[in-house]
Amino acid sequence: MTYKKKVKADKSNDTFNNDNTSKMLGFDYQKLIALEMCLDGKPNQHIWIECKGDIADENVSIEVKHHIDKHNLTSNSEDAWKTIKNYVDNYLVAKTFDSLVLHTTSSIKSDSIFFEWNSLNASDKFERLVNHNPSDSIKSFYDKIKSCAKSEVLIILKKSLIFSDQLKVDEKWNQLRSHPTFILIPESYRDNAIMQLHGYITKAAIDNANMWQININDFHRDMQHSISKFLSDKIQFVFISNDDIDSNYEGINFYFVQKMKDVNLKERDQQQAVSEYLRAQKSQIELLNQSPVLIDNLKAYDNNVETLLHDEKSQHSYSLSSEELDTDKADNESREVYFNCRKRPHETIASVQNTEKYYRDGRIHHLLEVTNFQWKYEISDL
Repeated sequence: MTYKKKVKADKSNDTFNNDNTSKMLGFDYQKLIALEMCLDGKPNQHIWIECKGDIADENVSIEVKHHIDKHNLTSNSEDAWKTIKNYVDNYLVAKTFDSLVLHTTSSIKSDSIFFEWNSLNASDKFERLVNHNPSDSIKSFYDKIKSCAKSEVLIILKKSLIFSDQLKVDEKWNQLRSHPTFILIPESYRDNAIMQLHGYITKAAIDNANMWQININDFHRDMQHSISKFLSDKIQFVFISNDDIDSNYEGINFYFVQKMKDVNLKERDQQQAVSEYLRAQKSQIELLNQSPVLIDNLKAYDNNVETLLHDEKSQHSYSLSSEELDTDKADNESREVYFNCRKRPHETIASVQNTEKYYRDGRIHHLLEVTNFQWKYEISDL
């Protein structure tokens, strides 16, 4: 995304125009940082903007400072002093966070009291602040910090971190273009996809006028719909061979293997099942590393596999009576269910090309591992 400043002949307006552009870019930059936090957010999280700092989640409050040109965070920089003062002013809220972060595009030279700030303990940070001779521009911030209870200031400073030399707005935009969320989107459409989600951040403020808050669950759900129109190519399935899996699994007591033993499936079938299970697990990890947005598609795939298991077992249950449970006939029916499930044509993962059969079979074993489903028939199955 390219931002252009309007050039006017009247140079008396140059400072005004530059200030407006700087403010506009600073606010868009803040929303880009918030967007990145949303993309990386965990289920059930919330992101707040302009509520508990410029941006915040449950653990960290962030103040964002963007400078178009090269800028240094000096000992008298308002960016740092005002940030600390604001956290001191809002001590009761600030103390609830694990970290209080100043995220800035500025650099910090060795002659600044904020040099190597993150390596200092709270007491050393405090001494640097109170022993500083402040300029007129930061005197009010200095006085406020010094007038507060030292114990409270120390708690704020213990949590205080400065992340300097951060990417500028254009660099952050380009970095987001390579975010795993957008890997399935052709490069020519990625800017449009980012704009769509960038707009989502703004829309959240309109929808929540009292508190600018984003529910990560809602964001991820709406994101799928928002960027689906930009998806054109499918991701390639990641094939894992038997040689690619860890052979040190013999001591692991898999539940699905025990469930196979319960119906007298042979050892070679058990070994094949373990191989398929491990290969499928590794394929899934690789797919999610390439594109985390596949998670919903993979869950839907597992749901279909689980339906297959229950349908097949239900169908064969009509051949059994309660008196025949725990007999050779019942075990034979269970083995029929097992092999019929494996023989059924396998589906393709949505948005993934060339899904291998071992993945479907491996997910069968996975479901036996994590659910109560078993091959052996019980009275509740009849």
